[in-house]
Amino acid sequence: MMKKGLLTMFLSMTAVTVQAEYVGPHTGCPKQATVAEAKQMNDDTRLSLKGFITGHLRGDHYLFRDSTGEISVEIEDEVWRGIEIGPDTNVILHGELEHESGSLEVEVDRLEVAKTGSRR
Repeated sequence: MMKKGLLTMFLSMTAVTVQAEYVGPHTGCPKQATVAEAKQMNDDTRLSLKGFITGHLRGDHYLFRDSTGEISVEIEDEVWRGIEIGPDTNVILHGELEHESGSLEVEVDRLEVAKTGSRR
C-alpha cells in the first residue's frame, strides 16, 4: 500500500508542468524621437535621438542637437567604444530620459555613427 501511495505521489509531481516566459523590460528598439519630443516625455522613457554632439559640458556630459533643439546627454567612457566623432558627425544615441533636480538629460547606453554621415 505504501508503494502505491508513493507511486501516485511521484506521478502526480511529474505530471505538473510549469510554464514561464521572460516578462522583463522591452529590449527592442526604443522610440525614435526628436529633442523637442524628448522634452515632453516622461522620466525613464527609452528613446533614440539622431543628430550631433556639438559640445562637451563637463565630465561625461555633452550637448546634443538636432533640428528641433538641444539637450544634455550623459555618455560614459565605455559607451564610446573608441568611436571618434566631431561636431559635424551625425550620430544616433540610444538611452533613457532622466528628469533630475529640475533638469532633463538622456543617459546614453549606445552610440553609433549614422549612415548618412556628416552634415553639410
